[in-house]
Amino acid sequence: MALRTRFAVLAALGTIAVAPGATPATAAPADEPPLRCLITTSTVAWANGYQADITIKNISSDRIAWQAKLTVPSGTVTGWDATFTRFGTQYTIDPPTHAPTLGPTAIATFGYTGAGSPVLPTVTCTPTD
Repeated sequence: MALRTRFAVLAALGTIAVAPGATPATAAPADEPPLRCLITTSTVAWANGYQADITIKNISSDRIAWQAKLTVPSGTVTGWDATFTRFGTQYTIDPPTHAPTLGPTAIATFGYTGAGSPVLPTVTCTPTD
């Protein structure tokens, strides 16, 4: 089965889906809401830093809003295709103002560079009204 198709099937079933460069997505317990998005990542490291590219895909039938949180040990993160707000060593990453939500099957991408070893964000996706 093709990898893309396999991801779509596993995501629809709420099954754990992990691929090279993907953040593990776990099935939600019965008392938690279902998974809303699939996050894939890729990083490129160099001597004193890295680049991270993040893709968020809406795998629900609802329109969703997303937000990411990133904590870096030190240094500054320089990002693109999203709104990055810094609070000390923590960053809140919000969708760009021109695309605040994702419709069903829609995809958002953003990226950043940072110092040191690669650090990836925690992404949350919630349905919108």
